[in-house]
Amino acid sequence: LSVGEVSVVGMETQVADVQNVEVRPQSRVKSIGQSLFLVLSATVISIWGFNWIPFAKLPFTHFWIVITIRSFEVAFWVAVMWALKPRMLKRLFVIRDPMRLLGGFGVVAFLTIPQLLRATYHGHSFPQVIEGLVFALFIGIDEEIFSRGLIYGFLDKYGVKIAAIVSSVHFGMLHLGNAVWGGQSFAYTSGQVLDAAAFGYLCCGLMLYSRSILVPIVLHGLVDFPMQLVTAAQYTTQVTGGFDWLSTLFDLIIYTVIGWRLICASR
Repeated sequence: LSVGEVSVVGMETQVADVQNVEVRPQSRVKSIGQSLFLVLSATVISIWGFNWIPFAKLPFTHFWIVITIRSFEVAFWVAVMWALKPRMLKRLFVIRDPMRLLGGFGVVAFLTIPQLLRATYHGHSFPQVIEGLVFALFIGIDEEIFSRGLIYGFLDKYGVKIAAIVSSVHFGMLHLGNAVWGGQSFAYTSGQVLDAAAFGYLCCGLMLYSRSILVPIVLHGLVDFPMQLVTAAQYTTQVTGGFDWLSTLFDLIIYTVIGWRLICASR
């Protein structure tokens, strides 16, 4: 090449570099905008969209109506994953590391056995206990598929840490509605939001470490199970009063530390 040709090539390279510098920020802004749109759209559908379907008119008991609603929502979110980002489904249906899966269930046992032993079984028949467990597990399936499956999946392209934190905070914020239409006090709901965000982070850690969403689903169901055994009066008293901030702070620290360690060990 002559000197003139080298100069031209050099100039073209510099122009290409400048164009790349200009395009990348625009591309990133567009990507963030798309992710934000997807997360907000899914949130709106989750909170209000399903209310348009008259599930309450089904000739079922309350238990089976809730099971039907939860099953429909799970099927809907799985369909959305398949349509928008099929690779999300690997965490749902593929067991990639049986040993890590067992390790994840070991963490679940460590966290839930004391709580399950303290649950109020007195006054409940065996079928009622099983019904409460199934009810709680369907809550876990629905909420984990949505938050750890879909929302996390929309964000994981920004890195594990960002996706875990943002999706967990989003999960916590979803509980704010309980103070508006859930009959809960604002004080109780405030603590619940913090507790749920930390719990979501722990579930992210379990999912990433075990490489399966099955583990956080089981954890979620078992954690919610004892609440199914309290009476309506006990439940109302609990959610309309204050919140045990000391217990919430303890849970927040435990959930966050374990979640962080699991995320670090998942690499």
